[in-house]
Amino acid sequence: MSHELPKAYDPSIIEERWAKYWVQERLFDVPTPEDTSDKSKKFTMLLPPPNVTGRLHMGHMLNQTEMDILTRWHRMRGETAVWVPGTDHAGIATQMMVERQLASKGKNRRDLGRDAFIERVWEWKGVYGGAILDQMRRLGASVDWSREYFTMDERLSVAVKECFVRLWEQGLIYRGAYIVNWDPAIQTAVSDLEVEHEERVGKIYHVRYPLADGTGSIVVATTRPETMLGDVAVAVNPTDERYTAVIGKLVKLPLSGVNGGPEREIPILADDWAKPEFGTGAVKVTPAHDPNDFAIGQRHGLPNLSILDEMANVALPGSPYNGMERYAAREKIIEDLRAQELLVDVKDHTLSIGLSQRTGVVIEPRLSQQWFIKIQPLADRAIEAVDKGYIHFTPDQYRKTYEEWMKNIHDWCISRQLWWGHRIPAWHCAKCAEITVARDTPSACGKCGSSELAQETDVLDTWFSSGLLPFTAFGWPGKAGSNGLTPDLAAFYPTELLVTGFDILFFWVARMVMLGSHFMLDVPMPDGSKRTLKDAVPFREVYIHALVRDAERQKMSKTKGNVIDPIEVVTKYGTDAVRFTLASMASPGTDIAFNESRTEGYRAFANKIWNAARFLFMQIDRAKEAGYKAAMPSSGLVPELPAETPLETRWIFGRLHAVTREVDKALTDYRFDEAAAAVYQFFWGEFCDWYLELVKLRLEFGEGVEHNPITALTLASLVAAFEAALRLLSPFMPFLTEELWHALYEGNAPAKSIALTRYPQPEDFAADEASVAAMTTLQELIVTVRALRKELGVPEKEAAPIQLHAESRVVALVDANRDMLLRMARVSEVEFSVAALSGGNARSTTSFDVAIIYERQIDVAAERDRLTKELAKLDKGLSAAKKQLGNETFMAKAPAHIVEGLRKQAAETIMLRDKALAALEALPSA
Repeated sequence: MSHELPKAYDPSIIEERWAKYWVQERLFDVPTPEDTSDKSKKFTMLLPPPNVTGRLHMGHMLNQTEMDILTRWHRMRGETAVWVPGTDHAGIATQMMVERQLASKGKNRRDLGRDAFIERVWEWKGVYGGAILDQMRRLGASVDWSREYFTMDERLSVAVKECFVRLWEQGLIYRGAYIVNWDPAIQTAVSDLEVEHEERVGKIYHVRYPLADGTGSIVVATTRPETMLGDVAVAVNPTDERYTAVIGKLVKLPLSGVNGGPEREIPILADDWAKPEFGTGAVKVTPAHDPNDFAIGQRHGLPNLSILDEMANVALPGSPYNGMERYAAREKIIEDLRAQELLVDVKDHTLSIGLSQRTGVVIEPRLSQQWFIKIQPLADRAIEAVDKGYIHFTPDQYRKTYEEWMKNIHDWCISRQLWWGHRIPAWHCAKCAEITVARDTPSACGKCGSSELAQETDVLDTWFSSGLLPFTAFGWPGKAGSNGLTPDLAAFYPTELLVTGFDILFFWVARMVMLGSHFMLDVPMPDGSKRTLKDAVPFREVYIHALVRDAERQKMSKTKGNVIDPIEVVTKYGTDAVRFTLASMASPGTDIAFNESRTEGYRAFANKIWNAARFLFMQIDRAKEAGYKAAMPSSGLVPELPAETPLETRWIFGRLHAVTREVDKALTDYRFDEAAAAVYQFFWGEFCDWYLELVKLRLEFGEGVEHNPITALTLASLVAAFEAALRLLSPFMPFLTEELWHALYEGNAPAKSIALTRYPQPEDFAADEASVAAMTTLQELIVTVRALRKELGVPEKEAAPIQLHAESRVVALVDANRDMLLRMARVSEVEFSVAALSGGNARSTTSFDVAIIYERQIDVAAERDRLTKELAKLDKGLSAAKKQLGNETFMAKAPAHIVEGLRKQAAETIMLRDKALAALEALPSA
């Protein structure tokens, strides 16, 4: 690869090429190390597995950008960095996709049968399932593709089965009839976390239930009259004096005798759940269709009567409502109640409606046989892991959210009424109804010996298998009969970090902590010692990133039409620009308002670096033609700097020392925004805008120009600084930096990728605070002169003399660097003044007074207005400083360096105020 670069930066040309190169060369594959004793040099992270049905969205892009930045950074710091990718089989979502395909052909899964349907799903996965990982490859994610997994792979399926069986053997899994959240569209239970609640205006119906003894009636309030067909009682509060006399009596259930059937009579009972202030104070009890009613039924020994089927249609053979859809049944029941004069009142009522995340339909609470995990023993250990600091959350607010949820957690319903997923390894005996849970298909019932066994039709909740990934992805449980410790577990468990969004804190994060802390306690440490909770946790750190919103800070949704497709933005601006946009806005706890104008700005940033490279390569080529031998970098090492090294060269390495320290701290604290800002300011603001202009003073390669050691040193320093800046930027903009780094070395790079080189560290560069301070003063002078030239209307190409009044240190500095002033501020000469300078052509700072000698009629009124405003600003600042310095409480508590800083600031403000006042008084009167 040569120094030749196209004139224009075009990311579309370079990005696909490098993305393929990284994968083909397997640059980020990490073999399992034999020596696992030193874990301080490892960085392991799991990709939150996207659904196999998925396509990349901005949330994925943010998540993967942050993970990739961290992985590349740790890798370049010399750590064994392993980022493990994979996809989740997404039981509900995938089954829905394939069922839609079948429906388009007029078929359903039952037409195919279970085995044929599952085969069809695998076919679908083979065609469409790798789309999101292909997008990751194209976007350059530096994952270890050799470790890619799919949660339905044979190896992981064996591990899932093993976990289920062990939990059953430990008495932590049970099967029972409980109220679950039922999705009628896909006909399966879903977890509490998969239900979204929405406020809607509904109705509350007051219905008269006649007393069986004919002495009157009781009016019941309900929001779901269609379920009254399953009522088994009416509940009132024991303290409600309105109903004390009727407790224990029976009422006739309205409509139960429709079509000539017998009327059912149900009891009135006392229960604290009934609230006197709700409705009429009397509520119907339908244990099979409401979780609170189910609890009442458990307390009072009531029967459970299910009256809705899997599709939420009424299932009461012989009833006129049989087969009716639940809301159609509601309308018919209201009509019949009104006809029988049993409907007392209907009022508007605000309801919290549960909607299925998967399908959007209204959830139906339903009594069904499900499999559950006794969660509390696992939750207690997961709480302890965080309380003892074995797992840290960033931002810390999520630790409190996590602990609050864990302390109020319910048993976890892990069964789903699907065909696609890990089928529960349990067999039901047709003869004695015994359940046999086993790793392998049993030949006979363990209780009665019957061979009439049928496997459970339910599958496991997808989050059960994904909750095991931190250890199953690394080979647990190993070979049969082993202690579970595989070479990968010994090397890489626990992982160092999990980067994820808040939306799966409970779905996935909490469950990984519970399951990892439970199962890994039984796996010994690599040295054979017993593992404690500290090393059983699945990760040490959890970083919760924010949401990506649109430019108006609205949450993206298809309904609003404000969804941003990251692939479209990448195609327009390039991957690096999109990554840098997300990184520059990624601050812990703060949502990102994504705006393409910023991406356009970072596209310009990439172009700026591209042009800087072209300038540098041009200088290298000129140097070669002039016979300079030491023009190329030497593995990125900084050349030795002799005493006569120019200030700008000492300064740029001093700034590299500071910025590398700043970036390291920012990434350690997950302040991607601060890290990106530091790199941006250094590369554009200091390297490109200042250093490249200043080195032009030293780079003379023309004919007749003798070889100059300062020229050689400047070029070597320029190359070294640029190469270091590329490495500094590499985790943020991997494609651009890879292209320019290889071009710099002309095909003879010291590594296969810049990603495999050393990340710049503070100790690589001399701090040189004196040079940085000196350069800062010169920059302030140059910027002040530039601004003053503009105010005075000095033609841009015309050089002008200046006068300078300053202390001896600044005078000496300026005198030694006149060439810098001449070039950067178009100064023709410098005259030093003993007296302070004032007037319309002068400006003052705390370090100097400077005036431009230029003939121009001063607008006295405008100058007086400017100085008056400046005085007001300085007076305000001085007043605030005096107020703080005069506050005894503040002065007693404030750290010494804060007080000293305030005193210094006040002194400088007084000096500037005096100068502004003198300049104002020196103006001619109107």
